[in-house]
Amino acid sequence: MIEIIESRRSVRKFLPDTVPKSDIDKMLYAASWAPSGTNQQNWFFIVVTSDCVKTAMKEAVVEKLKEVSEKIGLNDAKMVFEAYTSNFVFFDKAPVVIAVAKRPYVSMATKLFKRYKIELKSWSTADVQGPSAAVQNIILMAHALGYGSCWMTGPLIAGEKLEDVLGISAPDELMALLPIGKPAGPAATPQRKSIEDVSRYL
Repeated sequence: MIEIIESRRSVRKFLPDTVPKSDIDKMLYAASWAPSGTNQQNWFFIVVTSDCVKTAMKEAVVEKLKEVSEKIGLNDAKMVFEAYTSNFVFFDKAPVVIAVAKRPYVSMATKLFKRYKIELKSWSTADVQGPSAAVQNIILMAHALGYGSCWMTGPLIAGEKLEDVLGISAPDELMALLPIGKPAGPAATPQRKSIEDVSRYL
């Protein structure tokens, strides 16, 4: 397990090789075993293999990026924005893109809080935690099977347009895109903070 975790990398360049449905199903099966609040499994996955759909997705993101860029007044700031967002659209080159949608998380406690107008900040992220765990399972299983992947949230700048393309409707909400395929080359090894820097014992 630790070998898989340590060797996984975010991959942004892919070979055109087809990913068999049997392997995709293994990734989705791994996702289905992720923990979620009150076991509601509030996730849904859309597997995109169609080049036409991937192109429509990319065009939606490019159109939104252009719209936002035109609102940035300073040229230097615009250049920084465009350089940063250039990595928002590489997903269309992957053989497979798994779109991850989150569904509403409605526990008994949530219903009671809503009924009696009780607000607790600690419950505000409950709906994303299960789907996030499912995403982690997908990218780890993808790596275990010899594929590369990348957890992408940048394209969500065009979230509404992407949801239209993918047929996602409220109250469901697009949460991430996961391009998957054979890596076109080695990915850089990122630095990690020490456990002493990110933890403490009480």
